[in-house]
Amino acid sequence: MKIAIFSTPDSGGAGKAALRLHNGLNQIGEDSTLFVKWKTVNNNTIVQLQSPEINNRIFEKCVLDQFMSNVYDGNTMCSAMYPSIGFNYLKRIEDFDIVNLHWISTFISLESIEKIRKMGKPIVWTLHDQNPMTGACHYTHGCQKYKEECSNCVQLKSNKYNIAQTILKAKLKYLPKDIVIVTPSRWLADCAKQSAVFRNHRIEVIPNSLETDIYRPIDKKRAKSNLGFSASTRVILFGAQDLKERRKGFVELVDIVKHIRENEFISGLIRRNELNIVTFGHCSPLLDSMRIPYKSLGYIDDEQLLRTIYSAADVLALPSLEDNLPNLMLESLACGTPVVAFAVGGMLDIIQDRKNGFLVPIKDTKVFAERISETLNGCSMEAYCRSFAEENFRLEVQAKRYRQLFQELFDQIKSTAVQVTEVPPLYPEIASAMATVICEASTALQVELDGAEIEQNRLREENRQLQAKVNQLQNEIVRLEAERTPIGILCDRMWKKLRNVITI
Repeated sequence: MKIAIFSTPDSGGAGKAALRLHNGLNQIGEDSTLFVKWKTVNNNTIVQLQSPEINNRIFEKCVLDQFMSNVYDGNTMCSAMYPSIGFNYLKRIEDFDIVNLHWISTFISLESIEKIRKMGKPIVWTLHDQNPMTGACHYTHGCQKYKEECSNCVQLKSNKYNIAQTILKAKLKYLPKDIVIVTPSRWLADCAKQSAVFRNHRIEVIPNSLETDIYRPIDKKRAKSNLGFSASTRVILFGAQDLKERRKGFVELVDIVKHIRENEFISGLIRRNELNIVTFGHCSPLLDSMRIPYKSLGYIDDEQLLRTIYSAADVLALPSLEDNLPNLMLESLACGTPVVAFAVGGMLDIIQDRKNGFLVPIKDTKVFAERISETLNGCSMEAYCRSFAEENFRLEVQAKRYRQLFQELFDQIKSTAVQVTEVPPLYPEIASAMATVICEASTALQVELDGAEIEQNRLREENRQLQAKVNQLQNEIVRLEAERTPIGILCDRMWKKLRNVITI
């Protein structure tokens, strides 16, 4: 079966999840191609799709200004499905049997999806957050408007055109009704079932996978030593791509650490300098307020180093307030390190108390601290963590479940007639709502282009002046060379001979 997978990136949380499914499908004998907008992995089965058209540059500017740069501090990302990379790429998937969409913000538009469906391709959309069912946000922070209309988005600082509501209405009107939704967690499946967009769609739950041959335990003492810790040091790990994002629970982590310091066992570790918090992700000044030694490793994408970090840790603290099925939870378990997490999202599917970690009532930072202390004080779960990951999260486990779903849909679609109608490049409702925004983005982009042209002309003039000076100096050198006396030339020759003698 030929499978076309689409993901905006091939890296990051959602991109890595799509890449792992792609690799797993090829590993079990299927023919999968991963189409991306941003390619970082050197693999000839990953194809980068780009469009140099000016209208896409305008949409990029529009989405940046109206969505990605237009959220309150601490909120989640907001984005749109625009710009599409155009429609020429559709010719490249004509002989594919099925299309699997993943995280496609700023990559595949609503119009593209309908065009794909009208080609007769069954579509499976794997959700990695709530954005496909909302008008803008990727996590709702408890907002329930996605169940009806997404009017007056509470996460956007400026929403004078009510774009989120318009985009949600367009999704309701134009998204093909037979798209099958897959979510990695039951929580996200429940969100989809309650959403205005997907409540009448078929929804399946298939957890993510990971490379259990890469993410595996290594000797804990050696791993600690590699990070600069003694064998007796207890290590608490916390990681997030952006520590400033409120839903990741970094503020709660600081409060958890305050409670941890009150524990008698932990206070003894601190006195003996045998406790350290390790973080990876973009740093935050709040780390200094914890008053416990910490090591911030910054953003890390090296899998061997990640394996060392997970293996060195005695517990992963995961205080997310909203999350789907974080890769770092699966990676930590595969390396034998238990997880303490709030009982939210995909953590409810995975964490089993006293077997591979602990679930804690949301925002109960005191109990969270107690569970971390209990884990550090000899509650061994390493063996079960590893066996649980091997049984449930190997690449082929996920790939086989997807293959079964794909085959079922492919067999069904062969007997279904597809009504082919013309799909516009941009639906009228969206074009009308975004017209002013697009004009603003066009003007701003033209100003940037004009500024770039002025700067380019300035640099050209500087280069011309420098070249003139170089030519002048070269002429001066020629003149001085011509004026050299025979005695001067003789002295040069004598000096060269003397220097050779000295060198010998």
